[in-house]
Amino acid sequence: MDATLSTALLADGSTRSHGDSVRMRHVFAQNYARVWRFLRRMGFSTDRADDAAQSVFLVALEALPRIENGKERAFLFSTAVRVAYALRRKQSREVLSEALDAGQAPLPSPDHLTDQKRAREMLDAVVGRLGADVRAVFLLAEFEQFKVPEIADVLGIPLGTAASRLRRGREQFHAEVERVFGGDHG
Repeated sequence: MDATLSTALLADGSTRSHGDSVRMRHVFAQNYARVWRFLRRMGFSTDRADDAAQSVFLVALEALPRIENGKERAFLFSTAVRVAYALRRKQSREVLSEALDAGQAPLPSPDHLTDQKRAREMLDAVVGRLGADVRAVFLLAEFEQFKVPEIADVLGIPLGTAASRLRRGREQFHAEVERVFGGDHG
């Protein structure tokens, strides 16, 4: 758990009830890793995903009294999508130096994790080739197990649009896998 976020969660300020603090700890414990992975798959570096995930949970912390019980996951992922789009817009306006671009991957993991790491990188590369709108729908459905109506609600789009983007995302994903791996995998 990030130190800044854990401090905010553990703070027992006058504006936050004990029940809200317990609820937020539970929401955080159940969803942080999934939100972080979602942001990574949306194309952010590890550091940017850390920052974005923290932003998502800080927004959730402030909005917690207004979030309907049982709808926390949907709130988190809809917030993650908005944060990702906002960061992407901001990132497109930034001029990055070569030094910042160079440090993409950390040192290699131990030998027994190398295959898993390569598989994740290949998957991320394939998913990264999907358009941003299609990618968000595809990730929510395929990786986070959201149903199409939930996706439409989370993204604030019509049900038909969500279904269409999911179909296109699956088609693009399978075509990209076929292109990368050839006819043996599919």
